[in-house]
Amino acid sequence: MEKSVEDLLREYKNYTVDIINLLEKESFDSIEDKMMERQCALDELVSKLDQKYEARIFYNELNMKEVEDKVQKLMKKKTLIIKEKLDNISKNKMASSAYVKGINSAKIFSKKI
Repeated sequence: MEKSVEDLLREYKNYTVDIINLLEKESFDSIEDKMMERQCALDELVSKLDQKYEARIFYNELNMKEVEDKVQKLMKKKTLIIKEKLDNISKNKMASSAYVKGINSAKIFSKKI
């Protein structure tokens, strides 16, 4: 049985809400699966181009704009946090390697000739 536009939009919204919950829990490993499922629902919805008007009505009824804005803001926020953590790791690694390099070169000067 073929799903209606309303069912597809509800399914899409549920996947989006699940993604929001996973982002809030920082369960990043599970997000990819939900994103794939969400994309499948979206692809199926896009295939129903003849029902565009109906889709727009249900989109507004289900407050999809707010849900999508929320997931987008949350994804940007988490991306920035992860990027910042990676930058800190990179800086720490560079500082550590510079420190080790400094210690190794200092040993040359402490040897008796």
